[in-house]
Amino acid sequence: MIGTPDAESIGAWLVRVRDCENALVEHAAERVADDEAARAPSLLPGWSRGHVLSHLARHADALSRMLEQAAAGVLVEQYPGGPEQRSAEIEAGAGRSAGALIADLRSSAERLVSAMEATPPAEWNRPLRFRAGEKPAHQALVSRWREAQIHRVDLRIGYTPQDWPVDFVEFLLPRELERLPDRAPGVTVPARLTESECLAWLLGRSTDTGLPGLPAWP
Repeated sequence: MIGTPDAESIGAWLVRVRDCENALVEHAAERVADDEAARAPSLLPGWSRGHVLSHLARHADALSRMLEQAAAGVLVEQYPGGPEQRSAEIEAGAGRSAGALIADLRSSAERLVSAMEATPPAEWNRPLRFRAGEKPAHQALVSRWREAQIHRVDLRIGYTPQDWPVDFVEFLLPRELERLPDRAPGVTVPARLTESECLAWLLGRSTDTGLPGLPAWP
C-alpha cells in the first residue's frame, strides 16, 4: 500500500511520476497526431483535447515554478493570477496545432521532472502555495500523479479507469471514500463496483448512468 510521500519513499514517488509523465506524453503524441484530433471533444464538458493538453502543460509549469522558487527561498502562488489567469492560459493554448500542444506537454513534463529530481529529500516538507492553501512540497508529487492519470482518461484516447495502475487506485480510493460523507451526505457506495469503477464514480469519470449522482469532483 502506498502512503503519503516521506523521506524514505521520495525516490519511489519520483520514479512513479516520471514513468507516468513519459507514458502520458508518448500516448498523447501517438493518438493526438493531427489538428483534427486535437480539436475533438474530450470527456470534460466544453473542453477539447487541446484544452486538456494545455491544462496539463500549465499545471506542470505551475508545479515547476513553485519548486524552483522554493529552492531559492521564495513562496509563490500556484497560479499567480488566480482562477482567471489559469482559465485564460488554458483557453489561449487550446487552439494550437497538435504538434505545438504535444511539444508543450513534453517540454513542461521534462521541466517538472527535472525540478522534482533537483529537490533534495530533506526539502520535500517545506511549504508550497497550492490553490487550496499551503501544503508540504511532497504534495506536488501526489498532485501531478493524480492529474496525469485522471486527465489521460479525459483525453479520450483509449485510456480508461480500468487502465489505472493498481497502486494509483489503492492510493487514491481510500482518500476519496473518506471524503464522501462530507461531499455527498447520505450517499453510499454501490456494492457491485470494482475498486477502479468505484474510483471512477467518485472522480466523476464513470460511464455507468445507473450510479448515484455526486457533486462535481474538484
